[in-house]
Amino acid sequence: MRRATLGLVVGLLVLAGGVTFAAVWDEPFHREVVLGADSFGLYEPVNVTPLTTTFKRIRALAGADTGEAVVVDGFYGSTVPSSTSIRPGQQYDDEWALRFRSDRKYYLFLKRASATNGAPTLGGAPVATAGEAWRIATPTGGQAEVRPDGTVVATYRHSLHQAVVDAAIFELTQTCIFDSLHAAKACVPEVRAFIDAQLTAEPASLLGTPSAADQERFFKQHAALETAYLIGYSADRVRLETYLKSPFFHTQISAVRALARLDAADRNTMLGDFLMDETRNPLARVFAVQAIRELKAVELKDRLATYLPNASTERVGLGARVTDSRIGTMFPSSVRDALGRLLADWK
Repeated sequence: MRRATLGLVVGLLVLAGGVTFAAVWDEPFHREVVLGADSFGLYEPVNVTPLTTTFKRIRALAGADTGEAVVVDGFYGSTVPSSTSIRPGQQYDDEWALRFRSDRKYYLFLKRASATNGAPTLGGAPVATAGEAWRIATPTGGQAEVRPDGTVVATYRHSLHQAVVDAAIFELTQTCIFDSLHAAKACVPEVRAFIDAQLTAEPASLLGTPSAADQERFFKQHAALETAYLIGYSADRVRLETYLKSPFFHTQISAVRALARLDAADRNTMLGDFLMDETRNPLARVFAVQAIRELKAVELKDRLATYLPNASTERVGLGARVTDSRIGTMFPSSVRDALGRLLADWK
């Protein structure tokens, strides 16, 4: 796959900005972040540095017991493809470093350092402080900041596509996501009730000048659809079809991902129909290809092969700016690119 292309305007409101990056990396999707983690909880920084940050636990939510004191000393979710910002006499890259603020709380998806290679990934000597050493996925993945108003800057799909949700919604859905992906235990009924309740409303959009109410509704719907995908919940078909027809590309993406979890005999056919619908957003159609790949829907092979010469070559990407380290994220460059790679893998 090719690097995400530039120029795509990310439709969500929470964007990386203001920092010129030198190091770049392949940022994992949220599913991979959660699958790679051993524990999930809410933490408060005690001592913050670019190499190690010590936290005190506020609330354990899922997975392994971290204890009350936690030391984060690096990353588990990616490697740095290139780095040019290590200054003379400095042992770490300014971008490939921890970025926690001492005046914020964070939800963390943590992996034991002993489950990786044990050695710090940010240079320097092994951590010598109270608490077991843990890792987050990347400098931008595997953590969710709690804002002063109590809302959470949340990732459900990819850290380039974030949402702002209430802490109660975040804890409800993300605990369920962790437990589901780790096959730990069943989600509480309130999660499915939340998903169903959000999808009863008409799809919200951030096109134009959305009101605060529109933004809140969109973020909840985003969380609901992406949670349905991640936990394998079959949403209501009629409502899902409404969301697939939304003019807003982020809603189309979340809806087509949720479609991959629909309990229906013609689900794969519906994915193929969406992929070949030229009125749908090209980036959303690439996600349809990814869903077909994930489902191993090889019964569509002949149909897809026939369509391939006509597939769109319009360039797409996840929306990383050229100054964003996540520009190294590997992602198909077009519908034709995604489809061609899938068919090549199916030969």
